[in-house]
Amino acid sequence: MSGELSIRRAEAGDYAAVRSLAEALAAHIEEPPPPLTLERYLAFYVHEHAPVHLFVALLEDRVAGLIAWILTHELYSAQAGMYISDIVVHAEARRKGVGRALMTKAKEWAADHGVTKLGWDVWKHNASAMQFYARLGATVDTEALPHLLLLTNR
Repeated sequence: MSGELSIRRAEAGDYAAVRSLAEALAAHIEEPPPPLTLERYLAFYVHEHAPVHLFVALLEDRVAGLIAWILTHELYSAQAGMYISDIVVHAEARRKGVGRALMTKAKEWAADHGVTKLGWDVWKHNASAMQFYARLGATVDTEALPHLLLLTNR
């Protein structure tokens, strides 16, 4: 993949490419394939009031990567934040500026919407991602510790 790079909001027609990237990301972090149905994709990422913002990177009019985020707001500081839930670049498109362009899009969107900080988690074995984020100027948050509360369906 080479050629002109563009970033746009994900559309319904991107489903197969987005699902493929989500499956690749899950495999990379040693998780099972996600049960991402078309209906769930549309509801969470594409519809007008979808809770997750999803943008795709296009190289030669093919989806080469994606970035997804949600907005957060902290009452104690009255500041808006963005949590980047996913960023993934197709293996053939790596080292071509796709990841940087996706992060730039996220930062621009954040600035346009009054967001003051971006945050994300990195899988502890993903050294290349940690190096990438360091090159962007990101630092490790040593004050906050992520917690999980797993819910089961009844």
